[in-house]
Amino acid sequence: MRTWLIAAAAALAACTTTASAPHIDTAAVVAFSHPSLSADSLVAHVNVLASDEFEGRAPGTHGEQLTLAYIERAYTALGLQPGATEGDGSRSFLQEVPLTGALVDNAPSFTVAGADGSHAYTFGNQFVGWTKRVEENTSIANAPLVFVGYGIVAPEHHWNDYAGIDMHGKIAVILINDPDFETGDDRGFGGRAMTYYGRWTYKYEEAARQGAAGAIIIHETAPAAYPWSVVQSSNTTQQFDVVHDDNGMSRVQVEGWVTNDVGREILHRAGQDYDALKHRAQTPGFTPVVLGSLQGSVTLHTQIQHTRSYNVVGVLPGRAEPTEAVIYTAHWDHLGRCNPVNGDGICNGALDNATGVSGLIELARHYVEHGAGRRSVAFVAVTGEEKGLLGSRYYSDHPTFTPGNIVADINMDGLSIYGPARDLTIIGIGKSEMDDLATAAAQAQGRRIRPDPFPERGSFFRSDQFNFARIGVPVLYTGSGIDLVNGGEARGTALVNDYVAHRYHSPQDQITPDWDMTGATQDLTVLYNVGRGLVDGSSWPAWRPNAEFRAVRQATHPSP
Repeated sequence: MRTWLIAAAAALAACTTTASAPHIDTAAVVAFSHPSLSADSLVAHVNVLASDEFEGRAPGTHGEQLTLAYIERAYTALGLQPGATEGDGSRSFLQEVPLTGALVDNAPSFTVAGADGSHAYTFGNQFVGWTKRVEENTSIANAPLVFVGYGIVAPEHHWNDYAGIDMHGKIAVILINDPDFETGDDRGFGGRAMTYYGRWTYKYEEAARQGAAGAIIIHETAPAAYPWSVVQSSNTTQQFDVVHDDNGMSRVQVEGWVTNDVGREILHRAGQDYDALKHRAQTPGFTPVVLGSLQGSVTLHTQIQHTRSYNVVGVLPGRAEPTEAVIYTAHWDHLGRCNPVNGDGICNGALDNATGVSGLIELARHYVEHGAGRRSVAFVAVTGEEKGLLGSRYYSDHPTFTPGNIVADINMDGLSIYGPARDLTIIGIGKSEMDDLATAAAQAQGRRIRPDPFPERGSFFRSDQFNFARIGVPVLYTGSGIDLVNGGEARGTALVNDYVAHRYHSPQDQITPDWDMTGATQDLTVLYNVGRGLVDGSSWPAWRPNAEFRAVRQATHPSP
């Protein structure tokens, strides 16, 4: 550990920066009547943000307007400075994020024809599909199907699932996750831990690079880390993307998923066995398999909407180095109106991520109460996370601080609602020196650090800190502890699994009377102390030597 890290770790528990009592308009936000970082204040924020009135906080809706107004009102009451620049040079809390909205409105089927006839797989229940191209009519007709295993091209691992085939005019049929997810032995892709090669976003990107006409992923609950209902709810509503210069024409024509039953049936119709092919795909040297005479067709009619959403950026300027900043992030958006369950058609997103926005606001209040630091600290509520990390992608491409001057990003995506824990999870542990600071802060609470207990879910690549890492900024993304004071690891694991299976991305993600956010206050205190040490100091945490983001950081900030 570097000398500065030892000193910072020793000082974390004693961060006592104070200032004269700040003026905070406590009447502006009901939650501000409770102490900062308290369970009561967090719950009060969630009660507003996850209410039916906010309609699930989907971008481009009335729910977005209410959400932006709430966060702006909180930032104004705290006296934060607007952190975004308008086109006329004026300052605003709102950073405009140009988006293209796309809604498939013709309930398309995915039709697969072969020697046994033509089978049409229905939209929603068996197949979901969309296009990232900005065009109303998209059609693939009689395109040969090719099974490309995990759809990975990784020269550094001597792996090419597209070896020897020209994919132009063809549809890639792809497995989710990495080749070593089931085997457990590390074949270059992290063993059970998902790498970016395992993410569905990568698989569509690589299929486009290969020139494929379409890319269809076969769903499987364990390697995807969520059931089909999540795929369905996330992809049958309006989709968004940031505006691209080429209007998305470099993407495949159709991206989509099929259920595992459909995937198995398609392979069987081609005379192939799903499990046997998957086993082959997990082996180095795998080559693509043309699925006999099977040909796929799909026609999409898409309503195109050019719209805009907003990130909300508030800044507490630094006293000595205002151009250097620690950034806290949380996504404010959720799914909005979605497939009804028991008559409820609003996906309120209470845990995901009204809790994170609540934590963001409360951290801002705690910073204001304790006074500005040597460096600036920014609080960025980003849009479009549920649509592919769009708001953080736009912010990282148009940052309000020079990337080389961003000390770190600390991200919150789902705070603890199950009470205090004896441990704290670091997602993506081992990538940067931010781990050391979080470890010291947790140990000061008598807690231990736990690596991600579900590394196969690829959580590091599924939340907004990934886009900061992408531009070289060291990041910290923590998850709730699993070893609960009330019930231990058995209860903690059961609650997390139950949430993923029954509430994640569904109308059941609502605040309930049994929520206990005292664990969230524990975790937020850790995040405050880590950030406060960096804001008050002059150190620059670094990526580990083997981190995939180290080279980018060295190019933008060649620190010693």
